[in-house]
Amino acid sequence: MRQLETLIGEDNLREGLREYLRRFAFANATWPDLIAILDARSDEDLAGWSAVWVEEPGRPTVRADWATDGPGELSSLVMRQFDPAEAGRVWSQRLNVRISHPEGSDLLPVLLDAAEYPVEVVRGRPAPEYVLPNGGGEGYGLFMLDSVSQRVLLRRTPELESGLTRGIAWLTLWDAMLERLVPPSRIIDLAAATLVGEKDELIVERVLSYLEEAYWRYSTDDDRAERAVSLEALLWRRLRDAPTSSLKSAYFDTYVSLALSDRAVQRLERIWRGDLSIEGLTLSENDHIRLARELAVREIDGWDAVLDAQQARIENPDREAEFRFVRPALSADPAVRDSFFASLSAPENRDHEPWVLDAVSYLHHPLRARHSRAYIRPSLELLEEIQATGDIFFPKRWLDATLSGHNTAKAAEIVRDFLAAHPDYPARLRGKILQSADPVFRAAAIVGAGSGELAVQSR
Repeated sequence: MRQLETLIGEDNLREGLREYLRRFAFANATWPDLIAILDARSDEDLAGWSAVWVEEPGRPTVRADWATDGPGELSSLVMRQFDPAEAGRVWSQRLNVRISHPEGSDLLPVLLDAAEYPVEVVRGRPAPEYVLPNGGGEGYGLFMLDSVSQRVLLRRTPELESGLTRGIAWLTLWDAMLERLVPPSRIIDLAAATLVGEKDELIVERVLSYLEEAYWRYSTDDDRAERAVSLEALLWRRLRDAPTSSLKSAYFDTYVSLALSDRAVQRLERIWRGDLSIEGLTLSENDHIRLARELAVREIDGWDAVLDAQQARIENPDREAEFRFVRPALSADPAVRDSFFASLSAPENRDHEPWVLDAVSYLHHPLRARHSRAYIRPSLELLEEIQATGDIFFPKRWLDATLSGHNTAKAAEIVRDFLAAHPDYPARLRGKILQSADPVFRAAAIVGAGSGELAVQSR
C-alpha cells in the first residue's frame, strides 16, 4: 500500500479509498475493484502494476552496481532488478539507495520502473565505503549487496550511526545468509558484536531472534558446541547489565533457549530452584514452567523430578492442565514421546490447539530432531484431517511446529517425497507445506555445505 501511495500520490489514494468505501458500503468488494477506482485517477498502469505486485507470486531481486573512475571518485551507479521467474516482470517501486563514504552518507531517491535505472547524480561523488540498495527501508524484494559492501557491513554494522540503517543492514545481511552468500558463523559473530553495545531495544530483540535462528536452524551440531560457552557468557553479561526489565527479559529468553554447556544448564536449574536470582528481573509462573520444560529437554539428572515439582507448584488450574498435557512430549523416554505423538491422530486429543502446538514444538526440539524426524511424514499425512477438524490457522501452525527443529537433508527429503507422492494434493495445503518447509530446505543446503566459508557475490 505504501508503494501504491508513492506511485499515485497521497491525495489520489485517499480520495480513491473514500470512493471505494462509499461505492461498496455494506456490499462485497475485491482488490481489483479498488485498483479499477484508483486506475481512473492515475496516469499509471495500475492494472499491470497490481498483476505483478499482488496477483502473481514472486518478488524481484534488486542490486546496486557501481564503479569508480580514478582513485576515490564514484563514476556510475546503476540500480538493476531481475525477475527470478525469468518472465520479464518489473516491480515498479520508489526506493532510496544509501551511499556511505568517508565524508558522510547520502540517501538518493530512485524510481525503479524498468530493469535498469542509472542514478545520474553520483558522478564525482566520493567512492562508497558501502552501498545499501534499500537504504530507506521502503523497498520490496531481495536486495543483494556487492562484495565490497557486504564485507564492510559484516564488520561495521554495529558502528552505523542511524538505528534505521543498522536495522536495514541486518535485514539485508540476513537475506544474504539465506541465499548462501554469507555463512551463519559470520551472522553469529556479527550478532555477538552488535549485542555488546546496541542500545535500541527493537534492534536488540531482532538480533537476538536472528541469533537463535542462526544457532539452532542454520548451524551444525559441531558449530553450536564450539560456540556455546562464549555465547552463553555474552548473553549472561548482557542479561545482568541490561538497563531495563524488558531488555533483561529478552536476554533471559535467549539465554534459556541457547543454553547447552553444563555450566549454563546448571545455572538454569539453580534459577528454577530459586537458588539464583537476577537483579531487576522477576520471573513469572510461566517463566518457571518454561525453565522446567527446557531442563527436561536437556535431560538433566532428575529431569522427571523437576517436572513433578513444577507441576505441583502450578497454582492456575488451566496452566496445570496444559502442563500435564505437554509433559509426555518432554520425556527422555523415546517410547513415551512416540506414544504421545500417536495419540494426536485422534481429533479429540487436538481440541486444545495451543497445547498441541507447544507439545509438538518440544517433540521436534533441535536436541530431539534425530528421533522426531520419524514424525514428519505422519504429521503431513494428518494435515487434511487437521484442516477439516481444526481452526483455520491450525494447519500452518501445525506444520511450523512440526518442522521447527529440523535442518537436515533427510528432513527436507521427507517433505519433498510426500509432495511428489501426492501430485493432486490440495493447492492451498501444498502451498502451506512449501511455506513452512522453506526454512528446512534452506537450512539443509546451508548446513550441508559445512562450516567452511561460502562464496560471496562479486560486484
